[in-house]
Amino acid sequence: MFVHEGGFGGCADVSWGSVLPLAAESYRVIAPDMLGFGGTAKITRFDEPPFGFRLRHIYALLDSLGIDGQVHLVGHCFGGSVILRALTDPALRARIATASVVSGTGGPWRTELTAELGTYDGTLQSMRRIEELSCGTFPGFEEYIETRQRWASVPGHFPALASARTPVPEPLRAARPADPYPQTLAGITTPLLLIEGSDDALLEPGWTKHFVQVLPHTTVTTLPAKHSPNISHPERTWQVVEQFIGGTDVQ
Repeated sequence: MFVHEGGFGGCADVSWGSVLPLAAESYRVIAPDMLGFGGTAKITRFDEPPFGFRLRHIYALLDSLGIDGQVHLVGHCFGGSVILRALTDPALRARIATASVVSGTGGPWRTELTAELGTYDGTLQSMRRIEELSCGTFPGFEEYIETRQRWASVPGHFPALASARTPVPEPLRAARPADPYPQTLAGITTPLLLIEGSDDALLEPGWTKHFVQVLPHTTVTTLPAKHSPNISHPERTWQVVEQFIGGTDVQ
């Protein structure tokens, strides 16, 4: 199962469109759109973190497909964060064979440049500027931008995402308990692959070390790419993921 990122215009199509045919040569492939994205209902929730209700949606899809065994999860950026958060829940973790995460941290270790991702103003020019920061240019880049722009134009998508970024006035802000993550991953034995882009300006260099300190068995691979090697370097990204999955005990 492939889980996409969370930027404007994000969906399974734009995150994994060039990877899915490669993966489908060897595996049954499932690539859903998360709630608020692609072809799903354009909703969000303000009473809980952004991971929980989307995880329930993803697992409900597995249930509806009659898949009650373990699956290999592959996530990009926010999708990778969703997967990492799933690993902290024993009930969700029990159904994960392996977890492969491309440029996803579960929340922390982002640079100030990530604020640029929220500056999308609805224009193709703005989309192009943001995606050049995220994945650089590559063959087919303009087609990719146009596809992403079409998904961003789906009614309800922009307000569903933009509303979650609305700041809450200081008098209304509720105190939140400290988040012990990533210590909540300690002791987990699920095979974990982290893919880091060597030229990623959106995450702190070496962010993967925080996971290795908690989970020494973590596999780390660095690709010569920005934040989205699955988009700019799909063949190489899938090669790394396929080798990782194939090298685990769970098939």
